[in-house]
Amino acid sequence: MELRHLRHFVAVVDAGNLSKAADRVCITQPALTRSIKNLEAYLAAELLERRPRGIVPTPAGDALYRYARLMLNEAARAQAEVKAVHKGAKGELAVGIAAMFGDHIVDRVVAAVCGAGHDVALTVTQGFFEELVDALRDGRLDVIFSNLSNMQLPDDVTVEPILDLNAYVYAGANHPLAGQKRIDKPALLKHRWAVVDQPHMRDFLDYYFAAAGLATPDYVVRTNSLNLICSLIADGGFLGVLPEHLIQRRARPGSVKKLDVPGVPIVRKAGLVTRKSMPTRPVVELFLSELRAACTIDAFGAWEPAMD
Repeated sequence: MELRHLRHFVAVVDAGNLSKAADRVCITQPALTRSIKNLEAYLAAELLERRPRGIVPTPAGDALYRYARLMLNEAARAQAEVKAVHKGAKGELAVGIAAMFGDHIVDRVVAAVCGAGHDVALTVTQGFFEELVDALRDGRLDVIFSNLSNMQLPDDVTVEPILDLNAYVYAGANHPLAGQKRIDKPALLKHRWAVVDQPHMRDFLDYYFAAAGLATPDYVVRTNSLNLICSLIADGGFLGVLPEHLIQRRARPGSVKKLDVPGVPIVRKAGLVTRKSMPTRPVVELFLSELRAACTIDAFGAWEPAMD
């Protein structure tokens, strides 16, 4: 079994069509068919089947697909790291982060990791938790730093909570609820909400209001843009739930107010997610060490980069 066989197999699964897959991998369709047949012969299993809507993997093909993606991505990452080290870098690192950390904690850690004497070839990808976990599992990422979801995670990843995030309900300074004391949950239902379009926020809203025997708000704007949520809260008359550090950094001074509502602060965990099968690499350990140090000190005072 060679990497080219796996590359051809993944292309067929992704395209669902032999002709399109052949174009993607720049070979003829008969050559692609022979490659798949050779792979099936090696594994002694049928990997693909034709259906009216296209080609789909068999159960054996499904089992192979994730490993194939992982091996292909790991091979590409190995090549990238060899090139980086050959050019004088200490290694190549791919990190996934939640959007809320792009200008909080991670910026300082990246500066330290890529600082004098380290010379790390670093790629940072911003995304939401579920998509970052997918990228971690198939080898595109080495580590994730994110607010942690309540979703059931696969057995092949490890989660390390290292930071508490305090979130509050916010409104614009001119909102009718701004400045009121002891606002009850029914009053919150009368207003529009702007929230992150992620399963954990849907679950939170359902739980938060159901605990008081209430329905979820009817008027909810969901978006993957944190900047839009901040703007809608500050200027659009919306309510929203966001971590305190994010509001402090992205909202104009005096433009938003923290509401006095039940059940706040809402404390969520943030932390590291890694793949259990990931080999130990100094460049990864360097990043993890700097990040743990930054998170430990962040709540207590000034932060300084960890020393080698």
